[in-house]
Amino acid sequence: MALVNDVGDVLRVSRKIGLSPPFGRCSCAWWIYRLIRVVGGGRYACSVITTRGTAVRRRVWTTAAVAFSIFCSIMTASIAGSSGNVPPVLVGIGFVLGAAGGISLVWRHQRPWAVLAITLVGPLLFPTDATAALIALFAVARIARGSRLAAASAAVYVACGISLTYDAFRDREFSVLTIGTAVPKDGTELEQYDLALWIPWLIAAVMVAVVLALSLLVRTRTELVEAVHVRDLATEQTDAMRDEMIRTEERTRIARDMHDTIAASLSRISLFAGGLQVSASDNPEKVVNTAAMIRTTAHEALDELKGIVGVLRGSGDRREHGGHQGIDAIGDLVNGARAAGIHCRLESELLPGDVGMLAGHVCYRVVQEALTNVQKYASDQMLVITVNGSPHDGIRILARNKLSDLPPMTSIGSRSGLRGLAEQAREIGGKVEAGALGEDFLVSCWVPWFA
Repeated sequence: MALVNDVGDVLRVSRKIGLSPPFGRCSCAWWIYRLIRVVGGGRYACSVITTRGTAVRRRVWTTAAVAFSIFCSIMTASIAGSSGNVPPVLVGIGFVLGAAGGISLVWRHQRPWAVLAITLVGPLLFPTDATAALIALFAVARIARGSRLAAASAAVYVACGISLTYDAFRDREFSVLTIGTAVPKDGTELEQYDLALWIPWLIAAVMVAVVLALSLLVRTRTELVEAVHVRDLATEQTDAMRDEMIRTEERTRIARDMHDTIAASLSRISLFAGGLQVSASDNPEKVVNTAAMIRTTAHEALDELKGIVGVLRGSGDRREHGGHQGIDAIGDLVNGARAAGIHCRLESELLPGDVGMLAGHVCYRVVQEALTNVQKYASDQMLVITVNGSPHDGIRILARNKLSDLPPMTSIGSRSGLRGLAEQAREIGGKVEAGALGEDFLVSCWVPWFA
């Protein structure tokens, strides 16, 4: 980014391009520059494109612009000098200023306002062309808007009008406006006539309008390209954020399932083993049943672990390893818990119909968590599980047991299992609540039927 900060920038440019002597604070260039800077708002930045192809094109265009501007200054000085109606000193000064303005176009993108001020000095005060000012206006129009652009356009319009007015008062054979007039074949002198004063100013207005239109077209195209680039970057960032959110949600779900399945199974194994140790000599048949339950629970936990690891590796599906864990598997779950010594009873009033997979999974987990909790903290109490529902009313599960006076068989947990179930239920539009109510402990769940 290049910034026009003070008059010293213009002075340095003038010395580099060969203005002799350098204009000072009393010169016209200095005052024109100060006026443009006040109107322009002080500081302006111009982006320098650094891509190789764009840099090459810019050098080509800069070379062409400088060469064309100097060529027009040479032609204008030649015509004005040949006409004989302008003092040679003024023609020489105008040519020097016009050439200096053409050379300053090299910096039109870095310091557009300073370059515009330099290019306006010649055509405003001396009989020279305003080609460099038009090219400088093209660069200014790419960064300026509103009143600033209007002020710059008005200054260039006045410079063009004055330059063309000088041209209109020359003889017909030395005027750019009438240079194509045919010479009489009989050798007589070319008839002279005066051009209307409004013609040069109309032509100046057309030239400024064409430059502004081209510059605004290029600026609009550049802004569209930048907008597309910004949109692509925003899309990439949004995609990255969405992927990260998906990964975070998947990690959370896997962690929740790990607790709901593996932790619950391991807790049951630990409790079964403790019970087996206590009653090993009392009831051999119970020992056999408990050992069978430990073995079955361990196999189920292992299958669940294989399924979760397969999902993490991306090489398997949990449904290939885990058993069926829908609402119709609740009966087997309660029967297994009863065989392991848990006091529980299931009361089900479900209407026939296909329950949604997610709803059935949440119901199964709720019953499993209720059985695990009563085994840990109220093993001497009866757990009554009620399941009822219909496609219209949804599915409601209520697990109730009396609070126990016995010390818990394990330390108090983090209750993350119940919180995880509540989150799963909320995701499908349901609700899970748990807590003590009087002398009872209740786990309540409601989920929509087709979730």
